[in-house]
Amino acid sequence: MTAPSDSHPSGAPALPPRQILWTLGVTEIISWGTLYFAFTVFIEPMHQSLGYSKPFLAGGFSLGLLVWAMCSFAVGRLLDRVPARKVMGAGSVLAAIGLLLWAWCPSPAMFLLMWIPLGVAMASTLYEPAFVVLRQAWGDGYQKPIVHVTLLAGFASTIFIPLAQWLVIHLGWRQTLVIFAALNLFVCVPLHARLRYAVHPSYAHTGSPLGGAASSGIARMTLRQPVFWAVVLAFTATAVIASLLGAHLIPLLTEKGMPVAQQLVVAALIGPAQVAGRLVMARLPIDQPVRLSMPVYIVMCIGLVCLAIGSGYWLMFAAICYGCANGVNTMLRAMAMPELISRHHYATLNGLMMTPVLLMQAAAPWFGALLWRAGGGYWLMLWVMVALAIAALGAFAFALHQRGLLRTGTAPA
Repeated sequence: MTAPSDSHPSGAPALPPRQILWTLGVTEIISWGTLYFAFTVFIEPMHQSLGYSKPFLAGGFSLGLLVWAMCSFAVGRLLDRVPARKVMGAGSVLAAIGLLLWAWCPSPAMFLLMWIPLGVAMASTLYEPAFVVLRQAWGDGYQKPIVHVTLLAGFASTIFIPLAQWLVIHLGWRQTLVIFAALNLFVCVPLHARLRYAVHPSYAHTGSPLGGAASSGIARMTLRQPVFWAVVLAFTATAVIASLLGAHLIPLLTEKGMPVAQQLVVAALIGPAQVAGRLVMARLPIDQPVRLSMPVYIVMCIGLVCLAIGSGYWLMFAAICYGCANGVNTMLRAMAMPELISRHHYATLNGLMMTPVLLMQAAAPWFGALLWRAGGGYWLMLWVMVALAIAALGAFAFALHQRGLLRTGTAPA
């Protein structure tokens, strides 16, 4: 199988490398901000205006993440066959449709149904498709472009959580969703349509150990590797943590008695901290970046412990620690398959890895609401997140040990 070439379709020129990076950076900011990060702002106003319970609202978000998970492998295989501009452009159209349905939201049934197009939009626009573009366009030199795109996208929460809060206060939650739909339709769709590039020779599959075998062949081989499942466990744990915070951060901070202005500061700190973590990673002279997972997960544990037991400025420190760790973890997720499993069939293997990760991430907001109810507050959920970070640390340590990367710089064949 050969990767789809999209360098000069219909006579249109390929974008220069810098424009590819800026295009992906801007669209990832909007996609993440409108489809994922802003949800935490809508829980309370929807609860007050519609009377829907918080577990029900969180369950809708979980349904969207579930659809994302179920589509992940299929989108990955599709990206190995169809130009990414078409997949991501269609995803942005679906995002606009889903957000408009959300703004309309005449009934609980419609609230649940509109998460279907939103979930497909997530699978088609959020990080994984963007990482495929970078892997296809830069080949084995994909690591620095990933740093650049994730540096830009790291500002999604910093921009969109305060923006959504401000718009909801001054315009209302329905009008805010209409504005977000317009951003996807009139900014992301045209930018994705211009996303034309030549596939790098090192991404071609002709040198794959599977020869001409279908991508399902390497999927079956990968599923038999303990290292794959260790990586999946690590990223599942960190994805659940991110999902819990994404859905419950503002209510959690409210429960801790933090004023709204300080809540927005804590939420806004995560984005720049992610960027700072990625900048540090980009400047470290290390031959195998995946080995940074050990200190990264330790920092994440420290941040989550501070979030669990702290108050006031300790919560800001927690946001910085978590943001730094999560920013690097996003890049580790993009590098895990080629560095620890195989450099071939990147889109397919990334989709395979992300399917179980996203399935568990999908259940996390609803699970967090149940933990809140069971504990009579968010304390139980906070300590569950600490345990998950420790599990991620142990699982990735096992994967690195199996590949010899705790001792040497060797990479998998």
